[in-house]
Amino acid sequence: MPTVTAYIDDFLRRLHLGSEVYYVGQLCDAWHMSTPGGSDATTFHLVCHGEAWVHMPQQAEPVLLLAGDIAFFPHDAAHSFSAHAMISQQDFDYSQPAPLDKTAPGTGLLCGHLKLPAHIRRLLLAAFPDFMLIRPDQSPVGRQMRGLIEMMTEEASRNDLGAAAVLDRLSDTLFLYVIRHTLHVEPKLSPLLTTLSDEHLRVAVTAFIDAPAESWTVERMAGLACQSRSAFSERFTQQVRMSPMEFVAIWRMQLASGMLADGNANMLDVAMKCGYESEAAFRKAFKRIIGISPGKARGN
Repeated sequence: MPTVTAYIDDFLRRLHLGSEVYYVGQLCDAWHMSTPGGSDATTFHLVCHGEAWVHMPQQAEPVLLLAGDIAFFPHDAAHSFSAHAMISQQDFDYSQPAPLDKTAPGTGLLCGHLKLPAHIRRLLLAAFPDFMLIRPDQSPVGRQMRGLIEMMTEEASRNDLGAAAVLDRLSDTLFLYVIRHTLHVEPKLSPLLTTLSDEHLRVAVTAFIDAPAESWTVERMAGLACQSRSAFSERFTQQVRMSPMEFVAIWRMQLASGMLADGNANMLDVAMKCGYESEAAFRKAFKRIIGISPGKARGN
């Protein structure tokens, strides 16, 4: 039987991240920048060198970030960055930053974001806090993260051919390391890991994941877990923050998304592999969960 790690790995391999670095620059003097948040993006800020303070409306005190630290905002909460613990009242134009230079005064900052589909955020990030400070020196995956951060800083400093594309792809990797860090430090923050780790849910959930094309009901899952329907459903919803059948539908649509990435995929074949007896029912479920039609996801 596959391990919990194997199931998580398989899920992450199916993700199409598409991270994008949108800001790289050297900031000096009393600099500050703000974002209102509220988008569907997951954002991060990497302090390449120097230091920065992060401010959030609900925090009484700002948090100091040092070189190599990562500020991670899973839900794009409103926040500000500044050179000092107090944000200057004077306007600051950060739209045209100087190139990164670790020998120069100030702070080198690299910012990126990625837009995960809503159903993926529910499975992976739903319980994550609004703000996470990740210090590689205090992380169980710190050695790998430090190497990656050094590579990103070097790439951002060189401004060489294809640098933007390289930084985008490295940002995908950084995101995966952040997820690995979090699952090691606070495993209960991930609904998916919680589901696979809970002894009362694991047998039923892994049975479904191994055979998503079969007919699944709450009663069947509860029976595999040796629980009553109501007890299983209550525990599942409490632990995972969604009902068992919501989980089933979301997992199936994630599988379908991967299959449809092949523009030649047969729609009925995909529907049946995901547990739907008719193409119409599959199309309706896909549009409800993913937000677009399966035809559009397939590229036609």
